[in-house]
Amino acid sequence: MVATPKFNGSYLKKARNARKITAIELAKKVGISKQIISEYENKRKSPSLDILEKIAETLDFPMSFFMMQETFQHDFDTPAFYRSMISTTKSARLMAEEKFNWLLNLVFLLETFIEFPTVHFPDIECPSDPEKISNNFIEEVATKVRRFWGLQDGPISNSIWLLENNGAIIIRRNLENSKLDAFSRWVDGRPFIILNDDKESASRSRFSLAHELGHLILHRNISESDLNKKNIFDLVEEQANLFAGVFHFPQSSFLGEVGKPSLERFRLLKSKWKLSIGMMIKRAGQLNLVNERELHNLWINYGRRGWRSVEPLDDKLDPEYPNVLIDAINIVINNKILSHHDLVQELNLYLNDIENCAGLPVGVLGSHKIVQLKKRINNREHNNNLEIRGQIINFPTMA
Repeated sequence: MVATPKFNGSYLKKARNARKITAIELAKKVGISKQIISEYENKRKSPSLDILEKIAETLDFPMSFFMMQETFQHDFDTPAFYRSMISTTKSARLMAEEKFNWLLNLVFLLETFIEFPTVHFPDIECPSDPEKISNNFIEEVATKVRRFWGLQDGPISNSIWLLENNGAIIIRRNLENSKLDAFSRWVDGRPFIILNDDKESASRSRFSLAHELGHLILHRNISESDLNKKNIFDLVEEQANLFAGVFHFPQSSFLGEVGKPSLERFRLLKSKWKLSIGMMIKRAGQLNLVNERELHNLWINYGRRGWRSVEPLDDKLDPEYPNVLIDAINIVINNKILSHHDLVQELNLYLNDIENCAGLPVGVLGSHKIVQLKKRINNREHNNNLEIRGQIINFPTMA
């Protein structure tokens, strides 16, 4: 059989990771050996066209996906900050990382036409060793971030819009594992935050967002090797939690509004600050408003009321949803700059995968598959062709 020209074995492994399918499972479904799959992925052999068609159909990718070349490399400025690094989520993290790379390619494509909001994040020098980051330092940094964005010490009306207007790319989608609450990363000088949309309450989602903001601000200089150490990972998670508490409910406001901490007081404050009662219990402990016994009793009563699963007002507070990426896609499609077919051609993904990686509603881009026959152009040809199709559109900020 004649080998398929331009086949890129590394993309076969990417496709398997994206579908959480092992080499053994794929080999069995396609009708070849695991060793052959390994030889394909290590670029020692290329499959015939018939075998590649079976692989593409099994993994549900356009055939062109397996012939992509690494023509552009993103600059990963930081490691990815995950809320869970335990071994049981390894395959889920690999799946999430592949979909994150699809998202980056989509943003890169859209940036050809759309002027996304300028990144306007404070440049705060933080130690590369998280053990040198004190709680007082975190309080100071969170306050500086609020002031940098012109915030005083009151509630933030919409935290997602705040970050999007300052240049962050945020998406909500169902992540690959319930233990992956969210993750974030600096890429090409822009912050990206992925939130889990799997039935998370509005208040907990706001906390998750601020937690990821804490990583992006506090831990930008940390090395991936340090982050893989359990004691360091646990520490940076604690630090991000503290940052989130300070950022959303500053000390002066908390002391002024809480008075004597109680579950009833926290319940009343939840609608105003859009923060979970559990978060406010932790904040009371951080500020030493309660002693250890009182803190323990708050948590006991919190659990007895069943609030660890569902808190009061969880069904009343509207969740915050990102708009920037969805609006960018609508702009290029409505202005006939790109069609749905163009998205498939340029990204070498079916529409359902584009929707998924971008956190779009299922079916919003149309049918599942588009027949793809045209050769994918390289980046230089691509950019030259796109330049004549329309001017760059400035992206509107949200009120």
